[in-house]
Amino acid sequence: MIKLSDLLSEANDLKVYHKSYTEAIQTAKEYALKKGYMVDDDDSFRKIGMGPRKPSEGKTVKVSVELTKGGKPTNKQLHIQVYGMKNGYELNCYIG
Repeated sequence: MIKLSDLLSEANDLKVYHKSYTEAIQTAKEYALKKGYMVDDDDSFRKIGMGPRKPSEGKTVKVSVELTKGGKPTNKQLHIQVYGMKNGYELNCYIG
């Protein structure tokens, strides 16, 4: 059973506001690493590096990236949402 205190602690560990889009994406990848997953580099490059542009002010970019664990593919994905603000970016991410 998941405790509310565990969820709140987890949410406080994730930095939400970033000065650059790249920093927000890197934080999302680090979040997956903390959870014991590795981001599939090929999928990440295809969906993030070659995918949509960074969000302009008031827009959101959503990306889902494949994850591996122990070198093997999983059914899990890292879901990333980055919202463009006037002076930075807001990150929301989760594994599902």
